Amino acid sequence: MDKKENPSQNISIPQMEEETLEYWLQNKIFEKSVEKNPKENLYVFYDGPPFISGLPHYGHLLGSIAKDIIPRYWTMKGKRVERVWGWDAHGLTVENKVQKKFGIKNRRDIEKFGLEKFTQECYNYTRETSAEWDWYVNKIGRWVDIKNAYRTTDKSYMESVMWTFKQLYDKGLVYEGIRTSLYCTKCGTPVSNFEIAMDNSYKDVEDPAITEGEFKDAFALAWTTTPWTIPSNRALVVDKDADYTLVESEHTLYITAEARNNDVFLDKEYKVLKKIKGSGLVGLKYEPPFRFYSSKDGEFEIYHYDGMVSMEEGTGIVHSAPGFGEVDSEMGKHFGLTLMLTIDDEGKFLPGTEKENPYTGVFYKDADEPLINDMTEAGVLFRSEKVVHRFPYHDRCDTLLIQRAQQSWFLDVASLKPRMSELNEKINWVPEHLKHGRFGQNIQQQPDWCISRNRYWATPMPVWEADDGDRIVVSSVKEIEELSGQKVEDLHRPYIDKIIIKKNGKDYKRRLEVLDSWLEAGSMPWSQIHYPFENKEKFETNYPGDYIVEYIAQVRAWFNVMHILSTAVFDSNSFKNVISTGVMAGSDGRKMSKTFNNYADPRQVLQDYGGDSLRLYLMGSPLMLGENANFEESELRTKLRNVLNPLGNSVKYFQMYATVFKWKDSELEGSDNILDVWVIARLNEVIKEISVNMEEYHVAAAVRVIEEFVDDLSRWYVRRSRDRISAGDTKALSTLYTVLLNFSKASAPVIPFMSENIYRTLKDFSVKDTQESVHLEQFPGYDNDFISSNQGLLENMKKVRELVSYGLSIRSDKKISVRQPLSSVAASGVDGLPSELSALVLEELNVKDIQYVSEVPAAYASASFNNVTVGLNTEITEELRYEGLSRDFVRKIQEMRKEGGLKVGDIIEITYPSDPDTAKVVELYGQEIAKKIQASKLEAGQDFTVRKVN
Repeated sequence: MDKKENPSQNISIPQMEEETLEYWLQNKIFEKSVEKNPKENLYVFYDGPPFISGLPHYGHLLGSIAKDIIPRYWTMKGKRVERVWGWDAHGLTVENKVQKKFGIKNRRDIEKFGLEKFTQECYNYTRETSAEWDWYVNKIGRWVDIKNAYRTTDKSYMESVMWTFKQLYDKGLVYEGIRTSLYCTKCGTPVSNFEIAMDNSYKDVEDPAITEGEFKDAFALAWTTTPWTIPSNRALVVDKDADYTLVESEHTLYITAEARNNDVFLDKEYKVLKKIKGSGLVGLKYEPPFRFYSSKDGEFEIYHYDGMVSMEEGTGIVHSAPGFGEVDSEMGKHFGLTLMLTIDDEGKFLPGTEKENPYTGVFYKDADEPLINDMTEAGVLFRSEKVVHRFPYHDRCDTLLIQRAQQSWFLDVASLKPRMSELNEKINWVPEHLKHGRFGQNIQQQPDWCISRNRYWATPMPVWEADDGDRIVVSSVKEIEELSGQKVEDLHRPYIDKIIIKKNGKDYKRRLEVLDSWLEAGSMPWSQIHYPFENKEKFETNYPGDYIVEYIAQVRAWFNVMHILSTAVFDSNSFKNVISTGVMAGSDGRKMSKTFNNYADPRQVLQDYGGDSLRLYLMGSPLMLGENANFEESELRTKLRNVLNPLGNSVKYFQMYATVFKWKDSELEGSDNILDVWVIARLNEVIKEISVNMEEYHVAAAVRVIEEFVDDLSRWYVRRSRDRISAGDTKALSTLYTVLLNFSKASAPVIPFMSENIYRTLKDFSVKDTQESVHLEQFPGYDNDFISSNQGLLENMKKVRELVSYGLSIRSDKKISVRQPLSSVAASGVDGLPSELSALVLEELNVKDIQYVSEVPAAYASASFNNVTVGLNTEITEELRYEGLSRDFVRKIQEMRKEGGLKVGDIIEITYPSDPDTAKVVELYGQEIAKKIQASKLEAGQDFTVRKVN
């Protein structure tokens, strides 16, 4: 039902939100909010697309709400903020799902299955999206166009990605070569290092750790946790500045670092025969345990290489296998050692080139145990033990990754780093420390980016080569069609592979590699709108984008690749403002898991508490400052109890008395009442603070401002103004209407459901033309001069509330009801407040007199805060006691009126108990009581009764 048609109905917050959502959808309020602002005044927001088959969780809800608040704000500031959903539909995740469905184990099996059939199954898998996304997006109040979502599999999107590659290639930033990087033996493809860093994709793995010797006369002990790399050993590495020793133990000579001797010979007796500087070992030759692969001059020698040797573990001598580790490969390249390509694409040993390799065809991890046995039999194994260490794994297929030298295509990130650092200075980071911390450091530390993959379901690498190596790199579908004379129906493999370009008597065939899906992700700002083939002026006029938000792991992942590509292609930063949220854990601090039962079901949470509660909770939390936090369901109840319900009740209070007195906004008038002036000043202050924080992207601070104002409004202004409002005071009603109307606009980006409910309720009291929705309004302005001229009042009102708060705490501590009047309150450490404000303290504390003193009397019950002391005279005279009883009398009757369903204006007759105390109360305060409770007659009887007489 339209709330406007039945404004007096009492419904729950979630019910109200459901009705509001229906109103938005029926009236296309989101679409109208976008269309109302000119196309020439764009605010560009980048929305990171979720994986197409994933289901929403709290991480998505956190990001989605953050993606909604800022665009809502800028829309109300007159910007046109187009928000189109996207789906990440390419990559290994899709391939792995299809492989699992058909029992396909590896790349060879995919080829047997049939690539065209495999591609069609990938299409089938990505055609269906979960309907749950629509439900959740609506429930949290997020406005975004899901129906017209783009997909990374769209031909237009892929064409823009191909264009991106061509720009990089033409600038000389793409090269083909052999580099060592992470490799998945199950998927048979390189894996981006920042993809692993993004979700900290590491496992604790127990591996054999061996210490083996490699000299004829004395054993140089080297330690490794990868025994399978020993056949690929090319060198040993020491620290030239460290002290080493020749040690005798059990009639055998060993060379080890002096600092590591106690750990190396932990269970053995040993004797140091000689000390040697590391530099004295450099250049010595040794005999390796295995010679399966050919060697060359300079190999099987001891070297020094900066940063390679640690004295924290091992023996102080490092075994080096170039091709299986970034540092090993760098060291090998530096000294001209062989890059060992001894493991095939499936992780199996290749045949020996000098001697027969008995491990040929054995999976690398399966070779650990037999290698250890062979070294034991050869007498070169000093110790074998088990260690647990962190190891990268591929979460797409749950496979441990290895560092492996591989032939791939790389983006020359090293040459971009100085410019990337310069452009980073233009970005506003929240939290700020990420600029020069995680993001800035990552710029300096990251290696060149392996952008090719030996896979299938992705954007093809647009490179065609002839047999003689001549190469054609294309940037568009049109170019492919013109060069080949063939129609491009589908850019996916195997269709694109069938296109052959004939030129100058040569046949050019496409290189079979595809592009890393992270290159697709980094190209999103222009690929989503098919730039440069469409929307050229629109993109170039509004680049870089204004805003982006994702969780903190994307600092090294999506944010990073966007910055790389933007720097390379456009010599620009990709975005101007970025919020990096923290990670939400379960209530016990562990990862959210159904097994741990450590979080509430998000669907049930939204049904029980509503979207605005979740928005307040998440957006006001440390998560919005990049800090991690545990999920606490109790916080949602707190938001309902302390923010949404009090705000809703304030609206109902206005609605009730504005209806009774038939008040309309044609009667609006200003007021010099101190509470009215104060609340208008606070409103202006709040609007300013929300605006400033939103424009600085400090969302949590903006939420805090809203919550504090709700407390000021409901628990101070409305409560202190009840008598005036209930009496139909036009100035009080005008003030409350003005505050509620403008606050509904100012809070709309944060609590869109409640703000809409307030706005539509207030429409009933307006004779003016109003908007269909608060979200079609402009964000309210503020009067800086009015704030400044009332700064003293704002500060003094804070003091009033502090004095009242501590005075009430004294009452609570002494178990004295607030309805019981007291004679006096004393305050020291604070300047005397104006009489109008002092009167508020007296009324709130229900005392007769206030004294501003240098020292509170010792007889008073007191409490201190910030060098201020508040004291109450807790002595209760007979006169004060009866006055307190009169207040209890009034409260009792008001509760009975409410229970009886009586409305404001209903006249009643009452009876009251004829006991002496009650009779005395009526004698002393009868007339005052009758006026307050709207009673025409007070009559003694046996008990309290209420009768309606009109």
